[in-house]
Amino acid sequence: MQIDPLDRTVRLSVRELASFRNAPPAPRSGGGSWRAALGQEWHQTAAEQTRAQFPEAQTEVSIEATWRHRDWTFHIQGRIDQIIPAPEDGRILREVKTIRASLPAPAEELAARYPQHLAQVATYLALARVLPEFENHPLRAELAWIDIDTGTVQIQALQENDPARFTDQLDALIPFLEDRRTARGRLRDATLKSPFEPLREGQAEFQTALEAASLAAPTLLLQAPTGFGKTGLVLEHALQSLVDGVHDRLIFLSSQSTGQVQTRTQLDAMLGHGLRSIQMRNRREHRIESPNHTCTGDTRCEEDLATRWHDADLRPESFFQSGSFELEQAKTLGRETGICPYALTKSCLPYAEVWIGDVNYIFSPASRTVFEQAYGFDPARTCLVVDEAHNLRRRAADALSQELRATEWLFALEALETAGAKRQLLGVGRALAQWIDRQKPGLPLPANKQYAALDLCEDFTRGFREARLDYAATPPFALELAHRIGDLARALAEPPHTYLAWSPAAGTLRAECLNPAPEIAKCLQPFARKILMSATLAPYPEFTQRCGLLPESLQVVEGYAPWREQAYRVAVDTRVDTRLKNRHLHFETTARSVAACIANSPGVPIAVFFSSYQYAENVRAYLETLEPHARASIQPRGLELAEQEAFIESALLSQDALFLILGSSYAESIDALGGRVQTAIVVGPALPEVNCVREARVKAHPANDRETAFRELYLLPGMRRIHQALGRLVRAPGHRANILLQGRRFAEPAYQDALASEYQSPTRIQNETQLFDWLAEEPLQSSE
Repeated sequence: MQIDPLDRTVRLSVRELASFRNAPPAPRSGGGSWRAALGQEWHQTAAEQTRAQFPEAQTEVSIEATWRHRDWTFHIQGRIDQIIPAPEDGRILREVKTIRASLPAPAEELAARYPQHLAQVATYLALARVLPEFENHPLRAELAWIDIDTGTVQIQALQENDPARFTDQLDALIPFLEDRRTARGRLRDATLKSPFEPLREGQAEFQTALEAASLAAPTLLLQAPTGFGKTGLVLEHALQSLVDGVHDRLIFLSSQSTGQVQTRTQLDAMLGHGLRSIQMRNRREHRIESPNHTCTGDTRCEEDLATRWHDADLRPESFFQSGSFELEQAKTLGRETGICPYALTKSCLPYAEVWIGDVNYIFSPASRTVFEQAYGFDPARTCLVVDEAHNLRRRAADALSQELRATEWLFALEALETAGAKRQLLGVGRALAQWIDRQKPGLPLPANKQYAALDLCEDFTRGFREARLDYAATPPFALELAHRIGDLARALAEPPHTYLAWSPAAGTLRAECLNPAPEIAKCLQPFARKILMSATLAPYPEFTQRCGLLPESLQVVEGYAPWREQAYRVAVDTRVDTRLKNRHLHFETTARSVAACIANSPGVPIAVFFSSYQYAENVRAYLETLEPHARASIQPRGLELAEQEAFIESALLSQDALFLILGSSYAESIDALGGRVQTAIVVGPALPEVNCVREARVKAHPANDRETAFRELYLLPGMRRIHQALGRLVRAPGHRANILLQGRRFAEPAYQDALASEYQSPTRIQNETQLFDWLAEEPLQSSE
């Protein structure tokens, strides 16, 4: 749907018009691709049967017309499934719809359950009546319902009052269009507050470069150190483009929930009035306990949702009284009305100009429909910002990978059996579960085993497509897993340089995406402006290649913070070998180093960054023996964002040392350490674990050179984790930090060269005396 609020014109498809309603879309179970494929098969079958009966019939006929309604001009296009000749040179417009319902059924029942389908065929009839090619041809319209499970067909002709469904849909759409027209005025008069008054050193130059780059290319790569203020500056730039009418919407994505919260905080500080914003959180965060709220995920849920919405007379545009729609608002409304809070938040997306969310909402096939199906969403008029973009390749690869656990699959098969699945289908499913259980964990599948898994998955997918189940009695999780077998089959059929089949753990089969670059590029392409930013994008050629970007279509903008030049004092401790096979020999040395740094920082906690929890726990055990009074806390696992922040705040006040894990949200997203931790130890370079997936990526690397591939796939990601962690210690002018890089590899040229310039140092610690001497030198101290 493309809306021009100034000209009062809208371009949309017949389906978009027919499906529009003042209500959120209902939650649905998985299987969209499977459902679409089966529906298409029935459409083809219906077309063949119609042509056999009426040789002159036409199928898949494009139609387009302009319609004026209540001061708006609608350009509507679609494709009629069938046009059948009728007596007296007439024409029957037939729309084919596959549904999951027992047929035949009363016409009024079908009309009540599927009003959008009747609206669609009514729209085709109205458009055809004003087109010259249908002039002088008496027109009728009908629906051909097909039970997707049995193939039973029921023809339902449009009744006397049904054509009014077309104008009813136009009337329903008008308030939304008027809200978008009003939004243009709100944006024009919006007030924006500068994120920095006055600007810090380097920010003015960054703003100038950003403006110039945005005129030169549609894709921008932005790199600036942590604490530079790039989030605020980019938000200011993007919001101004909304005010100026260059874009209609801003989507700001982050791979970390902490990044989304910080963006929301920054946004709230900058917005005066006139802009609406919303943060799209996941289902789990929307969950409530309420006697009014139920969700089964089937057609009954959709009917119940529509009824509750109508009874409550909800208007999403009225939810933005404070300029944003908050999670707690959705939960409160959910308790009061019985409507799913997640559906409530989704219903507000079309009415907001700024969307904040996780990268999955654009780059994950399972999640992107949340944004794509929002009414009025037009990427060609949208500015997309991806924060923490150094994580984009990994997140996209995870989203494209497919995984199946044998135990979960067996539970799903039991549910399918209860729903009426046949013995043959269940036998194939159980054979797949048994096959998965027999695989050795940690190893890639040889070709013959991969083909065996593919055969089982394809056999089950074919059988499930033809299965006759009681879908109303089938739990959504079972349908989701059953549908996912087809996705797993498609991944297993891909060439070995694109997907790796392996068993990451006992009883688990995974098809790992090795190269998400084409999918990333495909997702980015429709957007008018793409801004990918991070403190650690470089080296740019590698990042560009990893995301499938064309160098000639992008510009690089770098932010430079002069106040960081003297903010770090760094030494490399070469006494310790942190490689996995030797690190146990140096636990005591690391523990003594932690104790020495604690003693040198009385009243101010230190941070110690490790590559793993096990490493941190081993060193803490030695520290407890050597210095029983030293208070050291390891970051807890599995906490929500608020709990993580609470841990950090508590530990900063009560502990002598915080043991944090490189690559975690504690080390990469929480910004509470800046100016409050002035000494840190990085224990080892934290290279990614060597496993069959990374080795497969090494083999598939386009350079065909192991040294180059190792640097890109192991060394640089390890250094990136360190840059992310240390960058959070110096976030503003006046912040200072003393850094001990512990591990012999930090002294090697390849590792030194991979470090940012502020972390490179000629100082070497080769014995305990040199460590004490280094600590005794006047340390850097934050001025605030």
